[in-house]
Amino acid sequence: MKFLVLLYAVFFIGICNAQSLKTENVVLITLDGLRWQEVFRGVDEGLLKNKLYTKGVDALRKNFWHQNQAKRAELLMPFLWKTISHQGVLIGNRDNGSYMNVTNPAVVSYPGYSEIFTGYVDPSIDTNKKIWNPNVNVLEWIENQAGFAGKVSAFGSWNALPYILNTKRATNLTVNAGFVPVKGDLSNVEKWLNQQLADTLGTSDNTRFDAFTQGYAIEHIKKHKPRLIYIGYGDTDNFAHDGRYDLYLKAAHRSDRFIAELWDLLQQDPHYKDKTTMIITTDHGRGEMPQASWKHHGTALYMTQSDNKEYTKYQKTGIVGSDQIWAAVIGPDTPSKGLIQGKEPWQQNQIAATIASFLNLDYNQFQKKAGAPIKAVFNN
Repeated sequence: MKFLVLLYAVFFIGICNAQSLKTENVVLITLDGLRWQEVFRGVDEGLLKNKLYTKGVDALRKNFWHQNQAKRAELLMPFLWKTISHQGVLIGNRDNGSYMNVTNPAVVSYPGYSEIFTGYVDPSIDTNKKIWNPNVNVLEWIENQAGFAGKVSAFGSWNALPYILNTKRATNLTVNAGFVPVKGDLSNVEKWLNQQLADTLGTSDNTRFDAFTQGYAIEHIKKHKPRLIYIGYGDTDNFAHDGRYDLYLKAAHRSDRFIAELWDLLQQDPHYKDKTTMIITTDHGRGEMPQASWKHHGTALYMTQSDNKEYTKYQKTGIVGSDQIWAAVIGPDTPSKGLIQGKEPWQQNQIAATIASFLNLDYNQFQKKAGAPIKAVFNN
């Protein structure tokens, strides 16, 4: 079976190369813990009405509510639905037979990001503890390929990112995360961001606001023209854990605006215009029922290991549905098909090889344990 998977991956990469892909650059974006339910259904009316989780209901209704589900989703994430759904593909609307899943045994952030970046599950990584990831990831592997030296970067709101990408080993990667200011020959914007970062609290002690991550990433793109850049937003997950559905919705809406801003920047720059693919996904899902489980995520394995008292009632079942994720892709080599459906679920472990494939690289040849590229996001 492993031989067949490897054979398929090699065959698929060969097809991609034969088609002379137009993509020369890739932008990978994650929205931490943003549920597929909000992405495809829009605002959850039950949570909207629940005063325990939602403040300022009238304003939220005015901005994000519509009786029609499709309109509701569009109000929450207009770029995703007005642009990507028409010019690219979406995966993960389980209401319409489209499935995507996490495969790691914990379904929390560090294991999820490790799965995204390495393409496979390391069972020893089953918590959010900040350890140096022993596994080579697709970013550092690509940085070592011809034409990519000094052209791979990562910006994240969560301060665990350097551990996940193991900057102790991958010393050539440009990585900035958490409350660490950028360094080097700084622009005026970067100097201002550094000062504001020092003077501003984040959504938690280990996560800065996404506005800083966005600002740093945009300045880096303008100055250094990376060929592969990862941008990791964290506000959605932090506000969800805080039980603030109102702020979670606003964070999702703002993230959509950030992504639109990035896409517009790329399309105005000759270095990127019509030569760049954007991949958007999440590290994990969240619960749906019982209603209180929307705040959380994780399997029974993780719940039993955690000392969080709120998790006690979930130790037998875990948070049902938190392994359910989604993805969106737009670029010159991706079909304009909107929602992609399939009998077998796509998986988080396929993201790494998909990134490499868009850049005409075969990650599966290097890492045989990695999932195969997602065929559906490439033109036939």
